[in-house]
Amino acid sequence: MKVAFVDNLPVGGGLSRFSYLLCKHLVELKEDIHIDYYVHFENLQRTPELKTMHARVRIIMLQSTVPPSLYKRMVKRVTDKIEKQHLRNNRVKQEIESRVKNYDIAYFPSAHMMEKPDLDVPLVGTIHDFNWKYFFGRQIFSLPFLEMMDKEILRWMESPYTICSSQDVVDEARKLYPNARHYPNVVHIGPVVMNTDISSERSNEILKGLGIDYPYIIFPGNFYPHKNHLNLFTAFYLLKKRKGFENYKLILTGFNSEHVPKGIAEYRGVQLLTANSPQTEYNIRGMGYQSNEVLDLLIKNASLLVSPSIYEAICTPAMDAWNFGVPTAISDIPPFREHERIWGIRSAFFDPMNPLDIADTIERYLNNPEQAKADGLISQQRMNAYHWGLVAKGYMDIFQKAIA
Repeated sequence: MKVAFVDNLPVGGGLSRFSYLLCKHLVELKEDIHIDYYVHFENLQRTPELKTMHARVRIIMLQSTVPPSLYKRMVKRVTDKIEKQHLRNNRVKQEIESRVKNYDIAYFPSAHMMEKPDLDVPLVGTIHDFNWKYFFGRQIFSLPFLEMMDKEILRWMESPYTICSSQDVVDEARKLYPNARHYPNVVHIGPVVMNTDISSERSNEILKGLGIDYPYIIFPGNFYPHKNHLNLFTAFYLLKKRKGFENYKLILTGFNSEHVPKGIAEYRGVQLLTANSPQTEYNIRGMGYQSNEVLDLLIKNASLLVSPSIYEAICTPAMDAWNFGVPTAISDIPPFREHERIWGIRSAFFDPMNPLDIADTIERYLNNPEQAKADGLISQQRMNAYHWGLVAKGYMDIFQKAIA
């Protein structure tokens, strides 16, 4: 079987880790599979582990994603004023359509955010969520993009061979597109942990280098409004006023979290510490986008992982925490409850729109360390029973149906 695995959107984070792990386990599943992994330039930088793939995986750079030289950038400034917008946006799509030929199947891990290419081979795409369909107080996706995806998602769902990672996404698709021809097939995924075996020596070395010698709660999440950072900040402010939590810090990772390098949680947000601040002691630390090794290590060594999101398809940060047996406190929303229903994980749940409930939930959990630890270990056992070999098999079954 010859597969084109087209990782064409600059996503980073959990989605890049998902793509890597799926490709890795697909090639391990079948000895006769050969994969051409078409990758966006930025994704190769963020996930250098791709360069260590099996010999039957060939990494192919999408040239339309490579940053131009200084000379080309100067020329581009002139031509972009003349060139039509849709032509600029279609360069990657055109390259895919010109290069992805003579395969048994083409797979797209980011079908939920791209135009469906016109190819002469069977297509399978993953629809991760419908985040672009909602407005959470700040525009993430432009209205032209929304209008484009409104049409393209129906084109993807003309096929019975799209995939998603939770039943909640299927329910969303039925709500938003009641007249779609087909709806995605659910193939649950496993934790997107890249470094499962981190030695104590390596942990201590990295933590020392990062200057982390305190207990901390971690939230790995890009600074987007649906991640609900503001309510978390208020909750952390309330928590810090309570006895026994004076030494805790809140660590943030993900794109743009470096905008809060060091700060103090307040009721209405975060006071940023600067050179002129009278206070020097911080309790919130934004560390920005981290390498896979550092992120896995930070999750493994956290006292608690928290995820206050108000909209998601699944909770990959919590899944990563359960992989290490780390307790979690997460939003009480349908896709997060699905983890409990499908795998029997144990977590604390809170109302993400209620900072007091978030603070109370975290306090109860951390004040009962034996229960929190037991829940983390049970969750670890339940998550480890569902490994990426099973995920790859679920995807392969749909690939074969599409080919047939």
